[in-house]
Amino acid sequence: MRICLLPVMGALLGCACSKSGKDVKEEADTAVTPPLQTASAGDIDRYRIYSPEMGDTVTIDVWTPEGYPGDDGHRYPVIYMHDGQNLFDASTTWNGQSWEMDSVVSELVAAGEIEAPVIIGIHSVAETRVGDLMPQKAKDYITSTPDSVLRDFLEKTPLRGDAYAAFIVNTLRPAMDAAYRLTANADSTFVMGSSMGGLMSVYAMSEYPDVFGGAGCLSTHWVGTLDGDPTFANAMYDYLSEHMPRDGRHRLYFDHGTESIDSLYGPANERVVALARSLGYSERPADGTRPTLDNYVAEGAGHEERFWAARVKRPLRFLLGKKQAEGE
Repeated sequence: MRICLLPVMGALLGCACSKSGKDVKEEADTAVTPPLQTASAGDIDRYRIYSPEMGDTVTIDVWTPEGYPGDDGHRYPVIYMHDGQNLFDASTTWNGQSWEMDSVVSELVAAGEIEAPVIIGIHSVAETRVGDLMPQKAKDYITSTPDSVLRDFLEKTPLRGDAYAAFIVNTLRPAMDAAYRLTANADSTFVMGSSMGGLMSVYAMSEYPDVFGGAGCLSTHWVGTLDGDPTFANAMYDYLSEHMPRDGRHRLYFDHGTESIDSLYGPANERVVALARSLGYSERPADGTRPTLDNYVAEGAGHEERFWAARVKRPLRFLLGKKQAEGE
């Protein structure tokens, strides 16, 4: 394990490095909580970065692909992903499942299908996750009195979605740009997540269109609550109708399953997809350029990491696919 120090905003932050195929143990004074994830391919660095926007210290796991950084000066596209503790190593997660991003990405890279990215996994905390990933400004678009479930949530839950997004852009991104060889342009900077992380991904792209050129939104939790009240879904739609980027360059990936919680997402998801099309997003642009929209229904899939791992190749190809880029 490599212990390093990363200067960010005047502070020195600990870093632990997990090499592929090796077990690592905590050393020195670096806090390794939750357990370090081990990569089956590539490497994982662990950081603890203080967020002045949120007033908390956030755990960050950074995955770099095989061969990084190389000696040719190449800069890598980057994906910022939510729920970073669930991305790479099922042996460290609460439910024994993970997205298996290290192995899935490595397989696509080896096949020549995508450009190798750096993945920055932002850990969530169970106690604050829903409020942290909540698209905060959607609350301003609630025009009717919400039912008791949504009302109680909005009244009792600290909403920090704006602070969370600002942390990614204003604190985390500069730190990662300084520590890694990343591209600096929005066309190669993406944000991705599932459930509430899907909401935050399209929200972050809409709030910071100059930073994020694409969003991968899997099993997006459009419904807000599970009681059939459409208030939140309507508010999110109204927010996106005003703020979703519409310059023809941004890319949006949506999907959902058909089982468990995912069975509730179809109508709201299709409504947002229709909105995106009306704003110029297209699965098949008439001019032959790369698609800016993809929408997929995963039949039989539920709301768990194993299902997202089974289909994450699709948004990776959509956002990072070499054939699309070469055809531009």
